[in-house]
Amino acid sequence: MAIPKKKPNPMPAPPIEQLVRELIDEPDKWLDTANSQLGGEKPRSLAGTSKEPVLRELLESIKHGSFS
Repeated sequence: MAIPKKKPNPMPAPPIEQLVRELIDEPDKWLDTANSQLGGEKPRSLAGTSKEPVLRELLESIKHGSFS
């Protein structure tokens, strides 16, 4: 019986604030302003919660020019 190959550990995702600082001109203002793309939530309030993937998805969209 063959020994299963271990999958390499994926790189950990960068912190939300780091992503925002790379993408947004006024990162602190953006993090603390309610965002309609996030259901009216402030982005900073979603970091570290079960909704963080939604925030990361929005940041990826911004990165690729889909939203601002």
